[in-house]
Amino acid sequence: MKYVVEKWNVFEISFTSENKYSNPFIDVKLKARFCHNGQKTCVQGFYDGDNIYKVRFMPQFEGEYTYTISSNDSELDGISGTLTVLPPSEQNHGPVRVSGTEHFAYADGTPFFVMGTTAYVWHHRPEEIRKKTLSSFSKYGFNKIRMLFFPKHYTGGYNAVDVSYEPPCYPFEGEPKNFDFTRPNPEYYRHFEQRLIELMELGIEADVILFHPYDFGHWDIDKMDEEDALLYLRYTINRLSAFRNVWWSLANEYDIGYDEDNPDRFILSQNRRNWDVIGEYIKANDPYGHLRSCHNITFGWIYPDRPWMTHVSYQHPDTYTLMVELKRDYKKPVINDEYQYEGNLPDGWGNSSGELTLLRHWLSVMAGGYASHGEAFIIDGNKRDIFWSYGGNMTGESAPRLKFMKDIVTKCPWQEMKRDFVNTDGQNYFSISKGTDFYLLFFKNGLKNKFCNIGPKEDPRTDYIYEATFYDVMNCRVIKSCRFRSHTDKIEITDWTAVTLKRIK
Repeated sequence: MKYVVEKWNVFEISFTSENKYSNPFIDVKLKARFCHNGQKTCVQGFYDGDNIYKVRFMPQFEGEYTYTISSNDSELDGISGTLTVLPPSEQNHGPVRVSGTEHFAYADGTPFFVMGTTAYVWHHRPEEIRKKTLSSFSKYGFNKIRMLFFPKHYTGGYNAVDVSYEPPCYPFEGEPKNFDFTRPNPEYYRHFEQRLIELMELGIEADVILFHPYDFGHWDIDKMDEEDALLYLRYTINRLSAFRNVWWSLANEYDIGYDEDNPDRFILSQNRRNWDVIGEYIKANDPYGHLRSCHNITFGWIYPDRPWMTHVSYQHPDTYTLMVELKRDYKKPVINDEYQYEGNLPDGWGNSSGELTLLRHWLSVMAGGYASHGEAFIIDGNKRDIFWSYGGNMTGESAPRLKFMKDIVTKCPWQEMKRDFVNTDGQNYFSISKGTDFYLLFFKNGLKNKFCNIGPKEDPRTDYIYEATFYDVMNCRVIKSCRFRSHTDKIEITDWTAVTLKRIK
C-alpha cells in the first residue's frame, strides 16, 4: 500500500497480530527501516493494545520513501511499502533545533524565539477547561509549554495549593501504589498525544517533563526503578518522538526528593536517578534529536554541562547576571524556565507582581537568553484551579505585556545581536545590538540627564541615521516613531521604555 504524508508530519502505520505473548509491550521487537535516496532511518515500533502494533515516522525529506518492517513476530516481519512525502504546509516549519551556539531555529531555518509558559497538567482537565487553556496560550503568543507527562499531586504540609485532581486514567496498568511499570496504558498515551496535536496546530512546542511529577507517595510513580524507567523511556520515545513539537525535559527539579517517612518534606538529592544515563538513553534512541534539558530547583544545582544536553534549562529569579554567566560557561542556548510565577500565593515561588514578572522576562532577553512565564493565582479561595498546574483562563497582568515584548523583539534581528556594554549598566538600562546597524534598548528606571550613545564609537562625529521607535512596555503602546541622527539627537532614559533603532544611512 502507498501512503502520502507531509514533510515533518507524523506518518503512522498499524498492524495486527493474533500471536499471544506474556507481555507484548516488552516481548515483541518491532522496527521499521525507511529509505530515501540512499539515506536510511530506523525507528522502533510499539504495542498499542488489542493486538495492534504501530510504527510512527517523521520524514525529514520530500519525495519517495520505501519502508520495511522487521520483527520477532511472524505476522509482522517482512511487511513493506512505499511513502510519498509532500512539501510542508505554510505553518509547518519542522522541529525546533539549536541554531548556532545561543539560539533556536526550526528545521527550515525560521528563527524560533522562545516565549514559554507553564501549565503542568492542563491536559488532564475536562475539554471545556482545555479549550480555555489553549485559547490563553494562543491569545498571548506563548509558543513553548512546560507540561508533565505523568499526573501531578502536590498538596498538604506547608503548601498553600491543592493539586489533587485524579487524571482520567493512569499511565500504567494496575492501581495507584501498585502499578505494573512494564505495561504502559495506551489510552493514557493516546489522550496525551491528542494534546500534542492540538498544540502543534497552534504552532506551540511541548516541553515534555519526563520525571519528577510530584507524587509524594500518592501514586508511587516516583518509585520506578532504573530498569523500569528505561522501559518507560523506550515506549515513550517510540510513541512521541515522531511529533515535531516535542522537547524532552528530563525532570522538573531533578535535584529534589522527599523524605519517605515524611512525604511533605523536601530534601535535596542530586542522585535520585542517574540523570546522565537517562539523558544519554534519550539521545541514543530518539531518531530525530529533539531538544533535551534538565531543570533544577532554585536552591539546588544547575545541571552541569553534558554532551546529551542541547540547551540549559534553569530555575532562578536572576534572569540577567546568571543568564550571562551560563551562556558564557555552557556555550549553549539558555532558558530560565522558572523565574518565579506571577501570583498571590504566600510562597515566594508564586507571589511575584506582574511588574516584576515583566522585568525578569525583559532582562532574560537583554542577556541574550530566553525565559518561561507562569501564573499562580488563588481566585475566590480556590486553591485547586491554578493556571500553573491546571490551566484555564490567564488572569495576570504580565501575559499581554509579554506578548507586546515578543512582538517588539521578533521584529529585531535578535539572533545576530550581542550585549552592548556602552549602553548597559546592568541595573537601570540595557542594550543589545547588531554592531551599529540595529539596537534594542530597554529602560527600567528613568535617569535624569542620562543619554544613550548610538552609532560609531571610533568617530562619534560621524552621523548615522536610524529609524527609531519608542515603546511604552507597561501600557503596550507605541510612543512615537521618528528619524534619529546619532551625532545630534539624544535618547533619554525613561521608565519602562523600549527603543528600536534601525540604521538606514
